[in-house]
Parts: sequence; C-alpha cells; structure tokens
Amino acid sequence: MRILFLHSSSDLYGASKILLITVKILKKYGHAPLVVLSEEGLLSLKLKKEQIEFRLIKLGIVRRKYFNFKGLINRFWTLWLAKNQLIRICNEENIDLIYSNTAAVIVGAWVAKKCHLKHIYHIHEIIQSPSWFAFFIHKMIAKNADHVIAVSQAVKNNLATVIPEHKISVIYNGLDYSSLATDQILAEKLSLNPNHLIIGMIARVHPWKGQSYFIDLAAALLQKKPTLTFIMVGDAYPGNEYLYNELDAKIDTLGLKRHFINLGYREDITAILNTLDLFVLPSTAPDPFPTVILEAMACKKAVIATAQGGALEMIEHQVSGIHIPLDNAQKASEIISPYLSDKKLRKTMGQAAQQKVNTYFSLTAFEKKMLHLLTVIYEY
Repeated sequence: MRILFLHSSSDLYGASKILLITVKILKKYGHAPLVVLSEEGLLSLKLKKEQIEFRLIKLGIVRRKYFNFKGLINRFWTLWLAKNQLIRICNEENIDLIYSNTAAVIVGAWVAKKCHLKHIYHIHEIIQSPSWFAFFIHKMIAKNADHVIAVSQAVKNNLATVIPEHKISVIYNGLDYSSLATDQILAEKLSLNPNHLIIGMIARVHPWKGQSYFIDLAAALLQKKPTLTFIMVGDAYPGNEYLYNELDAKIDTLGLKRHFINLGYREDITAILNTLDLFVLPSTAPDPFPTVILEAMACKKAVIATAQGGALEMIEHQVSGIHIPLDNAQKASEIISPYLSDKKLRKTMGQAAQQKVNTYFSLTAFEKKMLHLLTVIYEY
C-alpha cells in the first residue's frame, strides 16, 4: 500500500514517536509510507535517518491559539493551500490510503473525500473543551473517517458520544523496550545530592500536563521529607515559552529553587528515567495514553499518575503504579509518602510495572494489530 501520513508536529513526543514506529513497521513489511509534516524538526531528522520519504507542507494544524477571527482566517487559507498540494500528491504518487495522525490534522478528511480514498484517523487526544470545538472535531471525524484508531479505552469512550463504536478500534501504543535497557544515569552530570530521593516528571510544558500541580506536590512532599530533589523535563509549543517563566516564578515564590532542576527538552530520556526514584505525571486533564509512562514502566520505575484517562488502564493502583487525585496536592502527598522511605516497595512496584508493560503494551502486539487493521480497512 502507498499510504499518505499527515502529522501535526515534528517533535518527538508521544504521538510523533508512535507515528515513527508505525511507518517503520509498514516499511518493514513492504508498504510505502509517505509522511507529510508542516515543518522540519527532530521527527523529520529521524525519518531521514530511517530513509522514510517525507514532504514539508503547511497542513493548517488546528491549535487553540487560532481560536480568534484572524486565526480562523489564517487556518482556512492554509488548509485550502494544503488541500490542493495534497490532492496533487495523491494523484502523482498513486496514494491508496490517507492516515491522519492526531485530531489536530483536519485537512486529510477533505483530501480523502476529493480523491475518493479511504481515510483513517489515529486519535491520541481526549478533547473535552471548549465544548463547541470538541463537538465540531468529533462530528468531523465521524463524518470523514472510514475508521478511527483510539490509543486507549478512555479515548474511545470520549469519541463514542458522537462516533459509532463499530468505527473505533482501541490499539494500545507499543514501544521497542530493548532500546531502554541501559544503566546510564545522569546523577554525576547533574551534581545530584546522593542522599536525596529524585522525583521527576517528563512532559511537554502545557497547563493541563500538570507542571504547576507537580510544583504544588513537591511543596507538600518536602514538608514530609526535606531530602528530595525534583526534575522537570520538557519544552513548550513555540509561542508558549512564557509558561516557563510562570513555573520558575512559582518555584521561586514557594522557596523551592534549591530543590528543583528544570532540564527543558531532552532526548536522553532513558538516562533521566534511570536517574529517578519516582516518576510522576500529574496531568490535570485526562491524558489519553502517555507514552512516557510506558517508558518509565519499562525502566522499572514506580509511576505516579492522576486517576484519569489512559493511566487508569496502564497502571494498577499500588501494584504497578500509584493513582493520585488531580486537584489535591496534600492528599496526593499522603498517598505517595510511604514510597519515599521504602526502597524495597519502590523496587517491587517498578518490577511489576516492567512486567505489565512487556505483557500488555509490547511492540509486537502493536505491530500485529496495526497491520491487520490497515489491511482490513484498505480491502473493505
């Protein structure tokens, strides 16, 4: 099959990692993926390295910053130009199937209809607000997708309010965990205090990802155990860099500067995870199926996540991870507190996490399900 992949960014966060894995699988089995991105970035560099064909076209990606009159005009014009270029590609490259990766890519639906092609949506988001936007996106997907891949049951439940359930398949993300099998750590490079417990979070900097809640949680935990160091990893979308200043100001106001290290964007995620004693992802809105949790589990880390979204499917409370409330740092600190002083408890939980990720979220399972679904949709 000649499959046209349309993706919303060129970073290397979760959805981009899964796209890269998917196109590598298809190439491995003799298919011909063609990826279209809006700009150069770390993902395009990876595609070049893997010798996977890609093009750069401004796709008119839908983001909240365009929710104004000027922004909507900008998006409409960009979408119109992208549509014409993509139609030309479909005709010249004999495209068999269009694959839109994330709900933010809406031009694929338009192009598929114009070219009479099958269209698949791979949804990595749980969209709830604003309600008008969630309704519009879900209706658009329902009308223009031959099938929808949801990364978790939580995502499917969110979509099923508008989209018929028979059009949605849940396929859990799977990673090559062998690449995470390393003992490399960053303790010496970061000059970490050997007597401190290291607690970290890795996520794109965004209000709902929970960096602010992570700081509140740190303040509460430091009241119980002062020998803690907190590490934050991740960058913001271009234009949202002000979020860094807000987080730094909050850390300073709470008097936590000597306990915090902000590393920004990093590619050495495995080394960072191996440096941590506890991994936290305190998302304040439902996180669909965070790839970084899979990576932390594979690195035998005790994972702490808010009790919502895909995390409820990924970790079992007090067995392979810990669920905490999403709006109560004091209560969350009480739940976490026993794990601060019990290394054996953290180790046991980390081992259970690794076993679960290898059993339920393997690359082999992901590969088998994706290949089967794409074949069925194409031949239907």
